[in-house]
Amino acid sequence: MDIDINKIKNEIGELPQARRERFQKEYGLTEEVEVFIRNTDFGEYFEKVMSELMNWIKETDEERETNEKEYFNLAKICANYLITDFQGLLKGTSFVEKNILITPENFAEFVTLIYKKEISSKMAKAILEEMFKTGADPSRIIETKGMKQVSDESEIEIIVKEVISKNERAVEDYKKGKENAFQFLIGQIMAASHGKAVPEVVSQVLKKNIK
Repeated sequence: MDIDINKIKNEIGELPQARRERFQKEYGLTEEVEVFIRNTDFGEYFEKVMSELMNWIKETDEERETNEKEYFNLAKICANYLITDFQGLLKGTSFVEKNILITPENFAEFVTLIYKKEISSKMAKAILEEMFKTGADPSRIIETKGMKQVSDESEIEIIVKEVISKNERAVEDYKKGKENAFQFLIGQIMAASHGKAVPEVVSQVLKKNIK
């Protein structure tokens, strides 16, 4: 009796060790990979998201080749949010894609917004929760809830100058080497922007204006 080895392999599917090695090689995952090995449906969802992210990379610049480091960074963000915040929303139930309202395309968009630093980690949690409940795409949620981050330096500078004028003592303390004073000013600026200003930009603009 002839035995069709390839047919048997196809029926069995990808074995755990082979899947583990492929995920490590293709996506640069390490300890995160085990979740996707234990739940193949979850792993398949992750790969669908990564396929959408690959398309996004190609669409943003058709002339350049995909940067492996960039792709691995996206994979890391994707895996981390799926394993932590997303699984938290499942509240102990197993992942079954047909029961999930968030499409791979929308989750990929969510990942790109984090990657481009258009939303903070705090915003990301709120957006993901809304996506989980409603299935809405992240851009619509950001628009309807006014959650878009402010990264424009000129816009942030207006807030920075106002905070500096109201906190001259903290400014002087920072000039004397008190790092806590700088963090205090950052906190005041973030509060004045209702948490929408990009922290990295705030820090840069504040240092420039204090000098």
